[in-house]
Amino acid sequence: EQLASVLNDMAGGESDDERQLLSRAKEKTSGLISLIGDLLDLSRIEAGMVCNELKPVCVDTLLKNIVDFLGTRAKGKQQSIILNLPETALPSAQSDPLALESIFGNLIANAINYTQEGGEIIVTAFIEGENLVVEIKDNGFGIDPKYIDKIFDKFFRIKNEKTRFITGTGLGLPIVKGLLDDIGGSISVESLPDIGSAFKVLLPFGEYRNRGSGVGDQGSGVC
Repeated sequence: EQLASVLNDMAGGESDDERQLLSRAKEKTSGLISLIGDLLDLSRIEAGMVCNELKPVCVDTLLKNIVDFLGTRAKGKQQSIILNLPETALPSAQSDPLALESIFGNLIANAINYTQEGGEIIVTAFIEGENLVVEIKDNGFGIDPKYIDKIFDKFFRIKNEKTRFITGTGLGLPIVKGLLDDIGGSISVESLPDIGSAFKVLLPFGEYRNRGSGVGDQGSGVC
């Protein structure tokens, strides 16, 4: 942030060409900072340094906070982002609230990034058998089936005419997969080019399966 501030200060009073160069430098710097952050997160996951203490997490509260936070980004692309929750409170997930925030934050942000302007993202949470399920579905660019098995590999990114201008580190989905492995969850994906994608996350129930009103810590989602 400090470096970005310096670049902003330098931009004042410069020529158009110089301002363009400074803008590119700012974008590159932001991308590098994101890459370093993702690499640090992934290294901590691989070293077993996260998700050490699992606790009951109110997933519905957590999802509301994430959708509210990312809603501004979706509106910037004239997208609609819809959160579907059951009328009765979901059971808690036995998990790490920061891990779940990273998991669903990454998946919803990806849906926004890889969906065209005016598209739709639907986040749905429900119970399926003995699992608490969260599905993030979009009508965006979609993924060729031949790449489905590769999208959770480090640094793998699909680049075509529609996606080549989308910035990213190629580490978001590996981080999601690593965190889910740590908390005993799983993820699957269905996708078709030009149709859209659906990422389905399965989570273990928490200690308190029936929790009444479903109102927990509004900030962290901890029940």
